[in-house]
Amino acid sequence: MKENYGNLESLKELGKNKANSFTTEQLLDENLKNLEGENRIEVTARMNRAFNRIISENTDKRIAIVSHGAAIKFLLMKWCKLNNDNQLEYDSKIIKLNSPGVIKLLIKNKEVKKVEQIV
Repeated sequence: MKENYGNLESLKELGKNKANSFTTEQLLDENLKNLEGENRIEVTARMNRAFNRIISENTDKRIAIVSHGAAIKFLLMKWCKLNNDNQLEYDSKIIKLNSPGVIKLLIKNKEVKKVEQIV
C-alpha cells in the first residue's frame, strides 16, 4: 500500500499558504489534497481496506502495522476525536504519533475496543 503525496513541488507551494502542516490541514479538511495526490477520505478508505483485511486474516494474533504517520492518523480518526488543538484523543487521552511511534489497538471480535499510546 503506497501513500500518494502527489506532485511534491505543488505540495511545497501549497504548504506556504497554510497555517498548519499539510497533515493537520487534511485533518481539518477531509477534501484537501495536493495535485495528483489523495485527500483524507481516499487515504482513510485505503487504510480501512488494508486494516480490515489484516485483522480478518490474523484473528487472535498479535500483529504490527507500519505506515506513514499521516495515514495512521487518518485511520485512527475512526476511533479517536480531533480536539481543539488538532490532536487526536481517545478516552480523554492525547494520542501522539512520534517518529517512530507505537500505538496499541485492543481488538475483540474484529472491533477496536481500546486505543493506547505506547511510545
